[in-house]
Amino acid sequence: MKNRLEWENLIAQKMDLPGEPMPGLPIAELAGDSRVLVEHHMGIVEYEPGQIGIRMAYGRLCIRGSRLEMVCMTRDQLVISGCIDSISILRRC
Repeated sequence: MKNRLEWENLIAQKMDLPGEPMPGLPIAELAGDSRVLVEHHMGIVEYEPGQIGIRMAYGRLCIRGSRLEMVCMTRDQLVISGCIDSISILRRC
């Protein structure tokens, strides 16, 4: 049986929605190589100057670089700035 997230992804694919995720799904928006906006996060799981881990509904978003810092954090959004080298998704298995 599929969970809610799998159903939402399936519906979005079938409806061929133009670039917008279903409501509530995590969004990560990169601005150049120095700023990331993350929406619909579930909290910070790791915070170091070289790496920040963010819990998401499907696993973890890992941002790596140097001089990373959280500029702003609200219940729904957070902004990270610094010299960003990579962003990766670590899915739950």
